[in-house]
Amino acid sequence: MENFLLPFTLSLISGLIIMLGGWIFASRRTWDDKHLDLFIALGAGYILAVAFLDMIPEAFHTSPYSMHFVIVGYLIVHLFEHVFTPHFHYGEETHHHLVSNIVSTTALIGLMVHNFFSGVAIGSGMLTGEAIGWIIFIGTVLHKLPEGFTISSIMFASHHRKRYALMGTVLLALSSVFGTLLVFVFQNKEWFFKDFALAMSAGTFIHVATTDLIPRINDSHQRWMPLMVFIGVGLFLLSSLILRH
Repeated sequence: MENFLLPFTLSLISGLIIMLGGWIFASRRTWDDKHLDLFIALGAGYILAVAFLDMIPEAFHTSPYSMHFVIVGYLIVHLFEHVFTPHFHYGEETHHHLVSNIVSTTALIGLMVHNFFSGVAIGSGMLTGEAIGWIIFIGTVLHKLPEGFTISSIMFASHHRKRYALMGTVLLALSSVFGTLLVFVFQNKEWFFKDFALAMSAGTFIHVATTDLIPRINDSHQRWMPLMVFIGVGLFLLSSLILRH
């Protein structure tokens, strides 16, 4: 535990950047539906890229059955949205909430798992070597500001209260710090749950993006709005490109 201070500090900084993204979103007094749709479209593209290009490949390294857990995660969200709540849909019956509480909660839990393993990666990298730890930290930080925007916009669109948006960013920050902490508490233990937790979260992301968020964006009267999904994917790709170079 003597080398814990540096990775803990880096993980904390990573979490604070997420909170900064949420604070920037919440600093505006009001958001109309058109602007919220824009952020939702960006968030849909972003979490779709996170699922396919980050979470699934990482989970696949630890288990050949990771894709089984991806479909399980997808079906769990489908079960709660469309089987237990068969009349779920957008529109006036949701009392002007642009996304359901189930969607916002699912996105929050998925991002918490993602950030938990970001914290695990920072801690594990530092145990391997300080240079590796710094590289991993830079890679995670590049994703954190858009993550703050993503969870804040989805939480606000669900609850229409900024405190929920800010609370979501705080939970993501704590998840990252908690992941780093557990690496040093159980540094000699095998992270046997990584293969299914990360993969299942990727499955929930795919459902939220493709089944819940993108269809709403495609129905928008603004013809340019679906293009924002591509920009959301681009945000993730850009940060990854910067890291590689």
